[in-house]
Amino acid sequence: MEIFDIHHHLGSLNGGSLQEGDGWHERDYANRVSMMDANGVSHAAILAATGYIQADGIRDTMRCNDTVATYRNLDPKRFPVACGIVEPLHGARSLDELERIKQELKLDGVVWHNRFQGLAVDHQLMRPLLRKAGELGLVPLIHTNAESNLEAVWRLERLAVEFPELTLVALDALTTNTNSQLALDIARRTPNILFDTAHVRGAGFVRQFVDAVGSHRLIFGSLFYSQPPSYERCATLDEIRGAKISDDDKLNVLARNAKRLFKLA
Repeated sequence: MEIFDIHHHLGSLNGGSLQEGDGWHERDYANRVSMMDANGVSHAAILAATGYIQADGIRDTMRCNDTVATYRNLDPKRFPVACGIVEPLHGARSLDELERIKQELKLDGVVWHNRFQGLAVDHQLMRPLLRKAGELGLVPLIHTNAESNLEAVWRLERLAVEFPELTLVALDALTTNTNSQLALDIARRTPNILFDTAHVRGAGFVRQFVDAVGSHRLIFGSLFYSQPPSYERCATLDEIRGAKISDDDKLNVLARNAKRLFKLA
């Protein structure tokens, strides 16, 4: 069964996408592919990571996005999707960077991790960025981790209602039992949000989600950093494989939804 993981961050949780030292791309690639092979993951989307030093402001963000594009080019068959990042606090300069992400770097989406970026998911500075991403055809991937009120999943619901033409991806929304149930309620109300499976609470919840809103709304994401490795065996994948849903539903969650989202053949 084909498996496409949409939640692979580049670099480390603490150091972001700008790692130091010669050959770190190659070391990261070797560690990442080894984990993917061990878990039967055929493809992954590479996402920029937050936490990078921004002493030079938007120039560092641009360098981060260049790094993501370079990494994708190491093996575009294995990593057919790459997503950059923009900082809401860079204001209008980020609109230009979104244009560059799409037109020059040929990236596929843009990721936000608002608790590390200093403002809430539904802050006013997010709106022009989402509007621009939609115009460019960039997929917005937004973290909604229960650990941070800045990333509260109900904030993403506000944006989904305001931008019904956009398909938004909620990353990390299934962080806790409470957040998972809130995410499921929101999924019932807002059809333009896809929820990734990172931190999913068990095979039973996978079945509950699919029964409630359909397998087309759940998309496999494992949350992987390779420095240090987030895991060796992917527990999230085990929960999906063990869920009492049809093979067709599993195909949707594990690969089809990602391929539809990013318009891959």
